[in-house]
Amino acid sequence: MSRTAKTETANNLKIFEDVIRRITELAAADVDGVCGFVRSKVDFADLFIRAGQQPLIDVKTGDGSAEISLGINVSGRCKVRSTAEKVQQRVKDDVQSMTGIAVTKVSVYIYGIVFDDEDNGNSKNNE
Repeated sequence: MSRTAKTETANNLKIFEDVIRRITELAAADVDGVCGFVRSKVDFADLFIRAGQQPLIDVKTGDGSAEISLGINVSGRCKVRSTAEKVQQRVKDDVQSMTGIAVTKVSVYIYGIVFDDEDNGNSKNNE
């Protein structure tokens, strides 16, 4: 069973929070510099849920609006602040345009920086 609640908007349209999570995931993954997602928050209830069932993206809905939180890893070759701002804007734009739900807040947490191993590989070839 999913812990997903429904969001109601105009004309009695019901959109599941899982749909908003998926749109968020696709939008953020499309931003250059994003290397992966990390669980942004751990709640007490999460201790009793298997790891595979915990959502990586937290969505809170109410009154026809949504607040979204996500944790990401970024590439060591990108500007972290700029990448986070692009993720915020892209997620907000995509969720609002696809669902019609106003996004009031997008919180992006940077949990790690991923560096390519290309430098290590090149130095071994030079020996």
